Amino acid sequence: MSEIIGTIATILAVTGVVLNNRRMRVCFVIWLVSNALSCYLHVGAGLFSLAARDAIFSVLAVEGWLIWGKKNSI
Repeated sequence: MSEIIGTIATILAVTGVVLNNRRMRVCFVIWLVSNALSCYLHVGAGLFSLAARDAIFSVLAVEGWLIWGKKNSI
């Protein structure tokens, strides 16, 4: 099961990059889901430094979503 979750997380991460390259705000939502899945897997495997990295990336995805939202409302 963890291999399937890892594959989904990877596909979502790549999709997030493609959407970012196209300047689509939804990339941050995709990254948030990808990072959350990766964090779950890393905690389960006892890889806490990688889980911390994924948690930080999740926070940055939320920040990106908020910042890009403000830019679009100006």
